[in-house]
Amino acid sequence: MANDNQEKSIAMVMGELKVEIRDFVQTRLDILKQEMKTKASLLKLAAPMFAIALVLAAVGFLCFTGFLVTLIASAFSGTAGWMWAFLIVGGAYFIIAGLCALFAWGELKQGGLAPKHTIQVLKQDQVWLRNEARTQV
Repeated sequence: MANDNQEKSIAMVMGELKVEIRDFVQTRLDILKQEMKTKASLLKLAAPMFAIALVLAAVGFLCFTGFLVTLIASAFSGTAGWMWAFLIVGGAYFIIAGLCALFAWGELKQGGLAPKHTIQVLKQDQVWLRNEARTQV
């Protein structure tokens, strides 16, 4: 008889633990989903503006490039001037593009795209679970 009561209490405890773990995981998933929804809605709002900005920047870039090439070519004599002008402007653009890529890469490494709030909550949960485990032992 005593053994049956002990088995039932262990089964009940295991059942409660299963429910608590499921609720715990579900809560963390809900936090993650909410954070990702917030980031997605922000991206949906900003994406069309970035597209318009990109198109206008491309048109401006082409106009400015034509201006630079003409300006530099006028400093040289003959048809070789155009060649040198295109080479100088293209080289400058490659250097600027490389610097921008390095800056962007550094920002991504520093800030990251990870859901920071969810990770923070999980770390707090980890500390809480360790403390609970210590008090139970």
